[in-house]
Amino acid sequence: MTNKEKYRNEIIELAVNTGKLVLKNGEPALCRETKCEECDFYESDSCKGSTYNFRELLNSEYVEPPVDWTKVPVDTPILVRDSEEDAWRKRHFAKIKNGTVFAWRGSATSWSARGSSDIRAWKMAKLAESEE
Repeated sequence: MTNKEKYRNEIIELAVNTGKLVLKNGEPALCRETKCEECDFYESDSCKGSTYNFRELLNSEYVEPPVDWTKVPVDTPILVRDSEEDAWRKRHFAKIKNGTVFAWRGSATSWSARGSSDIRAWKMAKLAESEE
């Protein structure tokens, strides 16, 4: 999926306003409503670079932002695996410790688990909704 596809609705809404498009905190925004130092293209020497940068961004692949696991509620559906070769497994989030994601074993949740020992660490994890 390209950024153009991901942000389709926002781009259409902004384009209706016929303003110059920029990125502010990774989201499409109107140049005239964004302070220069808040624009993600601010480092590109001048405002003229933003049109080119925005067009280039739209045609690049969308990259999902990293998950802040400290904000993920316990029992949130997640997908886990230990290597790229493994299939993703459906689990429920248990905790994050030292950068490692832990999930309840099998299809358990905090309500159905036998205790805190009923969790397992995984090397790779992502939110289940990001699969859609």
